[in-house]
Amino acid sequence: MFFVAWFWAFFDASLFPNEAIQASRVEFLGGQWPPKGLEVLDPWHLPLYNTIILLLSGTTVTWAHHALLHNDRRGLVQGLVLTVALGILFSSVQAYEYIHAPFGFKDSIYGATFFMATGFHGFHVLIGTIFLLVCLFRAAAGGFTPEKHFGFEAAAWYWHFVDVVWLFLFFSIYIWGGWGAPLHG
Repeated sequence: MFFVAWFWAFFDASLFPNEAIQASRVEFLGGQWPPKGLEVLDPWHLPLYNTIILLLSGTTVTWAHHALLHNDRRGLVQGLVLTVALGILFSSVQAYEYIHAPFGFKDSIYGATFFMATGFHGFHVLIGTIFLLVCLFRAAAGGFTPEKHFGFEAAAWYWHFVDVVWLFLFFSIYIWGGWGAPLHG
């Protein structure tokens, strides 16, 4: 529901930027979306890299799962090491993007909804990375078998959910939500 609230705020402001009943919104947005004069992040640079990183991590966690099902301990551990590394890389790229963003949280509703939606997703990436790191330690210690591995499956499903939410964020906030504004980077 937290994601829904931020997506709702983003879409409400972006779809109705000059709604007469929202006089203060028109004043702050200049009657357009993205807000007049706002430079947005170029979706085809760091956000695209992060999209590729997350999609690749979904592949590596699936590889780890298939390795587990076929009792391939080495493949399981390798897949989890790569997935955890990609999760850390995603978080690092997002932190770099935040530091160099041409807008701030308090600059506009665009900035507020951007940082809350992508930041909340980033928090879930962090939680998922920790979840998968715990699975990596358990896998290295022989804690999963092809018949008994619910903890790993729960982590993998969580990770795939994080991937799907990112795809929605990437298309709605980075591509569609910044359409027509000057690009940064």
